[in-house]
Amino acid sequence: PGIFFGIFFFLNLLIWGQKSSGAVPFTTLFALLCLWFGISVPLVFLGAYFGYGKETFALPVRTNQIPRQIPSQPWFINPVFTVLVGGILPFGAVFTELFFIMSSIWQHQFY
Repeated sequence: PGIFFGIFFFLNLLIWGQKSSGAVPFTTLFALLCLWFGISVPLVFLGAYFGYGKETFALPVRTNQIPRQIPSQPWFINPVFTVLVGGILPFGAVFTELFFIMSSIWQHQFY
């Protein structure tokens, strides 16, 4: 959260420098910073304090010491295929929506 807040604060400084009305007010950023340091940070240290004193619990399972063979995976589990399908499906959905929106704008029609 600190990195994102720092980047957002820096970009907001640039917006303030341009005197834009779209900049987030300083009091809002200060309130977010107070919430972060007043709630989140103490809870992290409180959880670490109580969690450090606890015993580790044993999981109710047994593992076999003899490793088993991993079966060969089907063709559609191949990483190249999953990356391509994982990229083509969202691209196709966005492309179709943008195609209809842009064509209605260019042809002066309501969508």
